[in-house]
Amino acid sequence: MAITSRQEFIDYTLRSLGAPVIQINVDPQQVQDRLDEALKFMEERHFDFNQRALFVYQVQQSDINRKYFDTTTFGPALGAQANTQPDGSTAYWPAPTDIVSISKVYAPSYKVGDYMFDLRYQMTLFDFFGLYFNQSGYPMGPMASYMESMSYVKLVNDIFNYPVAYTFTKTTDRLFLDRDYTQMVSGQYLMVEAYVKINTEDYPKVWEDRIFRKYFAALLKKQWAQNLMKFANVPLPGGAAINAPAIMQEAMKDITEVESQLVKAYELPIDPMIG
Repeated sequence: MAITSRQEFIDYTLRSLGAPVIQINVDPQQVQDRLDEALKFMEERHFDFNQRALFVYQVQQSDINRKYFDTTTFGPALGAQANTQPDGSTAYWPAPTDIVSISKVYAPSYKVGDYMFDLRYQMTLFDFFGLYFNQSGYPMGPMASYMESMSYVKLVNDIFNYPVAYTFTKTTDRLFLDRDYTQMVSGQYLMVEAYVKINTEDYPKVWEDRIFRKYFAALLKKQWAQNLMKFANVPLPGGAAINAPAIMQEAMKDITEVESQLVKAYELPIDPMIG
């Protein structure tokens, strides 16, 4: 059975724990809280719950004066999808509030420009026919020498125009560039490559993720055990007893296994910085 909504996902998980045959003593608000907790963890650790997006922002004088950028003021990402809200307003995804992490920052530069007098443009322009036609007239040019030249140009560019170092935390929504802000001019453009959380309303396949289902079920089981702890020593009819510690132990074991598996198999690899 395909699960396409938040409530269907909750109902499926409760059935997997034994409902309605067994009464799951968890309040509906607790269920919603644990689902939000599971989604938050998936957004931080699961590569299928994130998507790469590009944001373009025009630098303002206020950004230069305070020496940081407020990412909540960015516009929607390039190619953002428009969604009509229940109140009739229009929302976009990805939005700057969906940013989970920032992977690269392309800041305006005053050292290298992509225009007709740029060194790379001139090398390509004047060497095009030498690349495409060799001296015999056949379209088989000496690409090796061109690639060596372009590699040297990139080396020089990396030395004198080093990639922008930055600091970003999603708790503050502030992007700090480790550079001289006096060299920036209002009106220039800043491009930010970021990873954003998936919109579950537009992409309901997230509810069918196997590791997500297991993790949410473990969180519900843990909540269930916590709610039953107060009845741990209360005798039931027939001499039965509620073994809440055993349910808690089983839940903690499942949570540990899922979190370990996420780190090993579902987390995005570390992007090393070489230089």
